[in-house]
Amino acid sequence: MNTDSVKSWEIQSSTGKHFDVLNGVRGIAILMVVFYHGIYTNPAAGLASRIVGGLNGAGWMGVPLFFVLSGFLISYPFFRRRATDVRSWYTPGYVRRRVGKIVPPFYLSIVIFATYYFLRFRNPAYLHAAWQWALGLPNFVPEAIDFKAAYWSLIVEAHFYILLPLVFWVTRGFKVRYATACLFLILFMAPLAVRQFTWPSHEYRNSIWFLMHRFPCQLDLFAWGVLFSGLFVSLSAMRDQLRNLSLLGYAGLVLLVATMALYALWVPLFGDGDQSSRWNSEVFQFLPGAAAFLILFFIFDPTCIGSRVLSNSWLGFIGLVSYEWFLFHEPIVIGFRDLFGKTGGNLILYTAKTILPLVLSFGLSVIVYRYFSLPLLNRIRGKTPQPRKPTTASGNDGTGKPLAPSTTHAVPQ
Repeated sequence: MNTDSVKSWEIQSSTGKHFDVLNGVRGIAILMVVFYHGIYTNPAAGLASRIVGGLNGAGWMGVPLFFVLSGFLISYPFFRRRATDVRSWYTPGYVRRRVGKIVPPFYLSIVIFATYYFLRFRNPAYLHAAWQWALGLPNFVPEAIDFKAAYWSLIVEAHFYILLPLVFWVTRGFKVRYATACLFLILFMAPLAVRQFTWPSHEYRNSIWFLMHRFPCQLDLFAWGVLFSGLFVSLSAMRDQLRNLSLLGYAGLVLLVATMALYALWVPLFGDGDQSSRWNSEVFQFLPGAAAFLILFFIFDPTCIGSRVLSNSWLGFIGLVSYEWFLFHEPIVIGFRDLFGKTGGNLILYTAKTILPLVLSFGLSVIVYRYFSLPLLNRIRGKTPQPRKPTTASGNDGTGKPLAPSTTHAVPQ
């Protein structure tokens, strides 16, 4: 798939700015998540299997990558308006764009999987769980029955969407740099404090995961993206002189891989999930967010090797349909596991059980994005996608005129 084909599937950004490299980061994030859910290894099969399994077990860190990206991309238009008007706290069409992006595919997946589960198990509890998720209730009470979907992260995203205009309203009158500092402190420190005050006692350890993912416990991940957004806008006048900041992107990739490796070693020693302690929970709350923050610095220089690799058209295409793939993959993966059961070392059965559901769910996601999400988003925004001139590897627009970092291409939000 070439670059022009990918561009034809993009929605037009509300800010008029695009960053192709972030489509690639989103592609990496969703691959981490779907491999985490879909691929498994036998720890008794040898050292190589244990290493692969350990790193794959850290694939959940793709979700913090998504949160940090959202923190940057959603707050970016707010900061751009603040740069021209210190009293600005809201961008026109914000609610329409957020609802149009998140809600329709979310409800479509609920309808599809509620119907599937009810027809398969004849259990009305699945219909009850569908209503709970549609209303966002699992943020407050446990769901009626496990819906086998990663909907919890959408509730967390909604927390950020609702809170962001409010914190910009609180800081109205503040210039970009002061507003950035205030927003980062609010979004970072409040979740940290709440996590510490609500950490359950020993007899309620099985509720750790539920409590630590309720409002506002995950908002500190968005804080990293908000911090970068404010810095990026405040440095707009000198970005051409700051291209070397893209070197921090490589540091972010190294930190992400190192964090995954640390997690692979950590879990056998200290436990995970409901066996987690406050301090190891905070370590793996902080490190993926910091790594994602550093990776964002690639956008300062779209011509560096890291940016060009992350702007690969295939990786960017995966990033474009990542939300739909995120919604649809897990129930399909679990359904195939139930269907095939134990594979007993049979490579063909293992492939059918692991790779096939990922391929099928990706294909479904492409169809849903192309024929459902994309037309709806373009209609909601009242815009028709316009073809964009391809960017050459040397960083110009094809006319020989260099592109500044501020005019590179971004994941539309």
